[in-house]
Amino acid sequence: MDFETLSQWRRAAYCAAMTSRNRNHVVLFSDMLDQDATPYTKLLSKTWAYLEGELKSIDNLERFFNEFDEWQTALLEGQDSFGAEAAQQACQSLYSATYALLDESANDCELVQLSNQQLFAAMAEMGSDIDELNQRHTAFEQEVLDTLASGKPKREVIIALKKAATEESESSLGISLD
Repeated sequence: MDFETLSQWRRAAYCAAMTSRNRNHVVLFSDMLDQDATPYTKLLSKTWAYLEGELKSIDNLERFFNEFDEWQTALLEGQDSFGAEAAQQACQSLYSATYALLDESANDCELVQLSNQQLFAAMAEMGSDIDELNQRHTAFEQEVLDTLASGKPKREVIIALKKAATEESESSLGISLD
C-alpha cells in the first residue's frame, strides 16, 4: 500500500493498530526495569479516543504525548537488548500514531512497517523460528490495511481496527503477559 495516499487519520490509525498489537513489549520491558508504563498506556488510550471522536481536545492529546515522549526517552536511554528494541518499536509506533494527529504532514507508516520487519529479522538472527509469527503479523497487517481501504465510515473503521489490534493476547512477536 502507498501510505502517501492515506488520509491523516488513516495513517494515525495504522500506527495505533501496530502499537496496540505490540503494547506487551512496552509493558513487559518497563516492568523489567521497575518503571510504570502508564505514560504509554494512557497516551495509547487517548490516541484511540481521539481517533474515535471521544476526545476532542488536541491540546489534551499533545500534553499526554509530551509526557510520553519524556518517559520513553528515559526508559530507553542506554538500553541495548532485544527487549529494548521491541519496546522501542512499540513506543515509536505510538509516537508516530499520535504525531500523525498533531501534524497532518507526518507519515511514519513505512518506518513503523520496517521496524516490525527488523524485529522479525533480529529474532531470526538469534535462531528463533519466526515463520508462524511472521505469517500471523502479515495477516494482521493486511487486515489493518484492508480495513483502512474499506471505504466504511471513520468511526466504524477505527472501532474495527482497535478490536483487531487488541483481541489477541499475544504481540506480533508472540509475547503474552498472561
